[in-house]
Amino acid sequence: MSDAPHATANRPRASALAPLLLALAACSPGDAPSAPAGAARAPFADAANPQAARASADAVEEFLQQVRVESDAADARDEQQGNMGYTGRLAEAIASEVAYAEKGGAARRFVVANRLWALAPTTSEQLHRSADELLPDQPLIVYELALHYTRNDDCVRALPLWKRLKTVGVLPQQATFLYAYCHLTTGDERGAYELVQASDVGESHVGAEKMSYAVFGGTDYLTLHDEDYRKAEAGDRLALDRALARAFDWRSDWWNYGQNADARDALHDLMARQWSAQKRERAEWDCLWPLLIDSKRKLGIADLDRCQLLVGAHAYPASSALGRIVLGRLAADSEDELDFSTFHARHAATLRERAYSSAGDFEALRVLAFLQQSVGDEAGLAQSDELGWKRYRDEAFARSRIEHAHPAPGQTPDAAFRAMLQQAMRDFPQVPRFILIDAAYRHPDGELPVADLSRLLQAETRDLSLSQGQAGIRSSTQLLSMYRRLGRALNAAP
Repeated sequence: MSDAPHATANRPRASALAPLLLALAACSPGDAPSAPAGAARAPFADAANPQAARASADAVEEFLQQVRVESDAADARDEQQGNMGYTGRLAEAIASEVAYAEKGGAARRFVVANRLWALAPTTSEQLHRSADELLPDQPLIVYELALHYTRNDDCVRALPLWKRLKTVGVLPQQATFLYAYCHLTTGDERGAYELVQASDVGESHVGAEKMSYAVFGGTDYLTLHDEDYRKAEAGDRLALDRALARAFDWRSDWWNYGQNADARDALHDLMARQWSAQKRERAEWDCLWPLLIDSKRKLGIADLDRCQLLVGAHAYPASSALGRIVLGRLAADSEDELDFSTFHARHAATLRERAYSSAGDFEALRVLAFLQQSVGDEAGLAQSDELGWKRYRDEAFARSRIEHAHPAPGQTPDAAFRAMLQQAMRDFPQVPRFILIDAAYRHPDGELPVADLSRLLQAETRDLSLSQGQAGIRSSTQLLSMYRRLGRALNAAP
C-alpha cells in the first residue's frame, strides 16, 4: 500500500473493467467543468445500431484514457504528500484529496472517488455523483454508483443501474452476486436465481468474492489504524496495543492478511517517542523487533529466552498484542507442532486478569481463548466466548460460543441453546451461520423454504463466512450451491 490514503487495492481499478471497452454504452467524451453547456452526449447505445455502438465504445475508451492520466497524476501526488495516512493525519489527507478532485473534471473526480471508496464512503459517493453530473451516462461512473447504492442497501436505486449495465452488455461477471443481492432484498428471488444461472460467475468467482468484500467488507483497516494512532498519541496504551496487533495482521482483502510495513513502522516510531528505552513494553518490543519484521528469519524458543519472555519462568509480555504476535509466529516457524499446555498453565491467569480488568484487554482475551481451545479447556473457553461476545461485542466470540454449544448431530437442541442462538441472531443479524442453524432446526428435513434461503443468501453475500472451508481454503462453492437450492425451492413452490 502506498503512503497516501487510498483504497485501490480493494477496488476494481478501471483496467479491471476492460469489458466495458466493448460496451455498447454512450457517454460524452471527457466533459470537464469548462465544457460548453450543450456538449453532446448520447444515451446508452442500442446494441442493434453498429454506428452508435462504435461511438459508445470510443467514448468509453476516451474516458478511460483520461482516467489513466489522472491516476498517474494522483500517484505522483502521493509521493509528495508522504506518510500522512499512517501518522494520525488521515482526515487531513482525505480533505486534501477532495480539494484536489474538485479542481478537476469528471475523470479526476472518478479517480479520487475510487481512492476514497473504503476510507470515506459518503465522500466517495458524492464525488462519483458529481462526476456523473459532469459526464452523464458514462458506464464506468454508472457502475460505481450502482456499487454505492448496493453498499447502502438502497437497491431501489441500484437495480435500474444494474439493469442498464446488463442490458447493454457491460456488467462485469464479478458483479453478478451484487446485482442478484439487490433482487433478493426487493423480494425478487426468481430474478436473482435466473440472473446467477444465466451468468458465468463461477468462472470469475475470485473476482466476485473480492467484489462482495469491497462493497460489504466494513470499516477499512487504515481508518481503524488512524483512530487508534491518534488515541495512542494521546497516551492510550491499549489503543497502541490494538494498532500494533493490526499492523502485523493487516487485512488486504477477504482472505489475505499480512504485515503492513507502513503502519508497523509508524507505530514503532510513535512508541520510541513516547516510551523510554528502559520502559518494559518498549524493551520487549525492541528485543524482538528485528525478528518480527523479517519473515525470512525463524523465531524460536531461544529468542524468547534471550528476551526473557513467555518461556520458562519468564513473564507474559507487558503488551498482550506482542504476546499474540509472538505465539502466532512461534507456531508458524516451529518445525514440530507446539504443545501449548505449558503456555496455558503459566500465563492463563495473567491473561484472564487482563481480559476481565475494568480497563479491558481484548488482545489478552484472544490469546487466552486460543490457549484454552488448544488444550481442550471447554469450560474456560465458554467463559471467554461469553466475555468476548457480551462485553467486547465481538462477532467471532459469539460464533465460537454457538459452535461449541451446538448439539451433536442427531441431538435435539434444548431451550437454553435455542435462547442463546436467538440472542446471537439479535446481536449479529447478518451472520450466515446463525441463520443457517436456526433454519435447519425449523426445517429438519433440510428443505429450506424460499424466504429462509433468500435471507441466507443475502447474509452470505455480505459476509462470505460460509464460503470459507477447512484450513482456510476459500471458494464460491457455498454461494453457488445455495443459489441452486433456491432454484429447487422456487420450482417446488406452488
